[in-house]
Amino acid sequence: MNEHFDWAFGYCAARGYAEPVAATLPSALWFDAGKPDQTGRFILGNASGEAAAAAFAAIEAPHIYVDIAAPRDAILPYIPAHWQPRDPMWLMATGTDMPAARPTPDFMIEVNESAHRFEAVARDADGTLAARGVLGIHGTTAVYDQIVTEPQFGRRGLGSAIMAELGRRAVRRGVTECLLVATSDGKALYERLGWTLRSDIVSVISPS
Repeated sequence: MNEHFDWAFGYCAARGYAEPVAATLPSALWFDAGKPDQTGRFILGNASGEAAAAAFAAIEAPHIYVDIAAPRDAILPYIPAHWQPRDPMWLMATGTDMPAARPTPDFMIEVNESAHRFEAVARDADGTLAARGVLGIHGTTAVYDQIVTEPQFGRRGLGSAIMAELGRRAVRRGVTECLLVATSDGKALYERLGWTLRSDIVSVISPS
């Protein structure tokens, strides 16, 4: 199974969605998102422009996301008119030996654990939410998701601290590889933390 598919299983665990299932038209993984602006998502993995075009042609319903792990320039020419490409994203990976996070003595980090999902929150001394993050586990793969620091608490190392705490707990569950999909806002930070690029992720939305 390629890493894009591994990511999809961990992402669904992190979001509380049902596991992805195999689809035949198009040939991909599929999961329900159940949102007004995102009915569900097809994950094509490492697909060519021609395979992406076939997937687009097979989809008639609105608000369907199609994600492809391929160079953006290889997919954009095949996107139909009226479909909406999302902003650039990247699939990134790392092992479990992440750099130690900067101490955050003024904040308390609490983690809620379930079978396949961890959610960590950092609060200041007054109990105000400062940062949060979620991790989903599938097999030996962990997927980080929704790592967010509130603007007034930025540049204090809280995002790194949240990820480090989630990572420590994931190792106890036997995780050996970590994945995430980064936007342009987070890509440079993750690279500084030792994450490596695996692929562009091209995500496109069918028209309403």
